[in-house]
Amino acid sequence: MAERLLVIAPHPDDEVLGAGGTMAKAAEAGDEVFVALLTSGDGFREDAARYYLSLDVTPAEYLHMGYERQHESRRALSTLGVPDTHIYFLGFPDGGLDALWLTHWTDPPWHSPTTERCAVPYLTAWREGKDYTGRTLVRLLMDLYREIRPTRLIMPSAYDTHPDHWGTNAFATLAWAELAREDRAWEQVTRWGYLVHWPLWPLPLAYRPAMAAEPPVGLRALGQEPWHQEWLGPRLARKKRDSLMVFESQVELIKPYMLAFCRQSEVFAVESHWLPLEDSEGMRVQNPEIDWLTRHLVRTNPLAQAVWARTAERDAVRISFHRPPREDTVIEVSVHPVDGTHRHFLWRLTRQGPLQGDLSVTWNAREVVVEWEPQWFRPARTVMAGVQWYDKEKCEGKLPFRVMSWRGWT
Repeated sequence: MAERLLVIAPHPDDEVLGAGGTMAKAAEAGDEVFVALLTSGDGFREDAARYYLSLDVTPAEYLHMGYERQHESRRALSTLGVPDTHIYFLGFPDGGLDALWLTHWTDPPWHSPTTERCAVPYLTAWREGKDYTGRTLVRLLMDLYREIRPTRLIMPSAYDTHPDHWGTNAFATLAWAELAREDRAWEQVTRWGYLVHWPLWPLPLAYRPAMAAEPPVGLRALGQEPWHQEWLGPRLARKKRDSLMVFESQVELIKPYMLAFCRQSEVFAVESHWLPLEDSEGMRVQNPEIDWLTRHLVRTNPLAQAVWARTAERDAVRISFHRPPREDTVIEVSVHPVDGTHRHFLWRLTRQGPLQGDLSVTWNAREVVVEWEPQWFRPARTVMAGVQWYDKEKCEGKLPFRVMSWRGWT
């Protein structure tokens, strides 16, 4: 039976980096392949400066760059067997997907600093004129899923460190969860997560079509979701390379990095099989252990794990750290109940207390416990929740946003 694949990507070129070989293999097998680009890459300042040979790029030029990157995506995908009618450009803001998820869920819409727009501006967009808010984007994705009826969703991994990438995963996953709440048939959809941004991965930064892709050791060792290796062979690896070289706006800047994804296999986290670690304390979401090499070469994620729990009296999350927070560190807790209301709760916590919300907060050297009234999330029995860490208003790390059905709660 033919499958219907929907590949969701934050920027033009990510769809090919993450799943180009898989799309080509599926198209050759007679499956239907669809692609949705959440943004058009209209916020990449370094690329725009190189493209226009100017440090003073205008909003109109950023929009022109967006159209150019859409054109590149169409050409690249055609080489993989994806017809133009199966490509959807949503036109949301490059560099703003995390803001739509966290701080612009509803009005006011997010204002793009590059295009100076607060609604979808592209004539080529699937739904032109939609406002730049998180609620609008998740509803659009739900409509898109209903139209395509995919059997397999392929999206960025929840652990991807780029804000637009983890934001794409969050929106794509929440849209699926809301549909699954309405109709349990959606629970049968397979969800795969591809990784593009992760410390010291992939290596080597070179074209190696005879080499198999491997997931990062730390993520594989977590054990909360299996990893799938889709075998392509050298021929499809070369086809993927040819497709990536169509993205001329990116090749000049990051060609070795792009070629490192052209291996004889692609790897995907099977997110539809992800489960939190359930124990007597609650539902545990973890980050991988920090290995010696990563600790010494790159900035590491200070967040270790979060344990979500509910009793009859209180809801709570216990957040553990790899290192003590500073006095001005902000811990941000974000929760979306999956109940059809599209509500969003966002709490920002410091050692001086919560910056908003009627919460009970207890700090220790290596953890913080946050408690709140359970009726805030009811009647929802499923939520999508995550945590972020900020120092001097800069995000230094996160625990991934995950859908959790808190079984056994009352």
